[in-house]
Amino acid sequence: MNNWVLVTGGSRGIGRALVEALAQRWNIVFTWRNDEQASIEVATSCSDSPGWVAGYQCDGSKQEDVDRLAPELLARYGAPYAVIHNAGVTLDGLHMQQNGDTWRQVIETNLNAVFYWNKHLLPAMMSQGEGALLLMSSVSAIKGNIGQTAYGASKAAMVGLGRSLAQELGRFGIRVNCLLPGIIDSDMTRNMPSEALKALRKQVPLRRLGTAQEVAAAATFMIGAESRYMTGQTLVLDGGLTA
Repeated sequence: MNNWVLVTGGSRGIGRALVEALAQRWNIVFTWRNDEQASIEVATSCSDSPGWVAGYQCDGSKQEDVDRLAPELLARYGAPYAVIHNAGVTLDGLHMQQNGDTWRQVIETNLNAVFYWNKHLLPAMMSQGEGALLLMSSVSAIKGNIGQTAYGASKAAMVGLGRSLAQELGRFGIRVNCLLPGIIDSDMTRNMPSEALKALRKQVPLRRLGTAQEVAAAATFMIGAESRYMTGQTLVLDGGLTA
């Protein structure tokens, strides 16, 4: 097992589920920003997995962080088989009440970081003649939500970026797709008042929230050989929320 996959933002929630699922098939490098203990717990949970797992501190919204780490990873491990751009923030707030700092932080973390990583990793992946990029977008890219203008804009931009990249990279054997999860069971939803959570479930035709493991299963398919003729696509995983 020589191939490795980069998962940005892999220490919590969907990111952790991605790391744990993908380590059953590949070696995994994941990034974390603030919570070192959480990153240690992720690596420990994967200690018996077929693939090795390594976590690195990196704030992808800061180009200098990516410029430092990306060459180190390439020198140590070679070109990745796949990159899953998962790191993101929401920072919800009504558009007219947002300030420039909040807006820029969302765009830097959710969108610009993708560019920073791609500039380093894509040339190496192009040289090896195969690979996959998966952009973790959101149903907020296609369904408006009050208070999520910055988040929705960044996630919609990922869809457009992915489609254009698929056109550019197909001749190098690199596939580019987007995954759009809906309302996923998380610490945030578990801390909601019971009535609010009940109302949230009613918005979903399947009458339940998705799980991080279901998102990870879809991601595994989208970067794996089973989807080798799939590129430039968006897969919506939302229990019918946007039907």
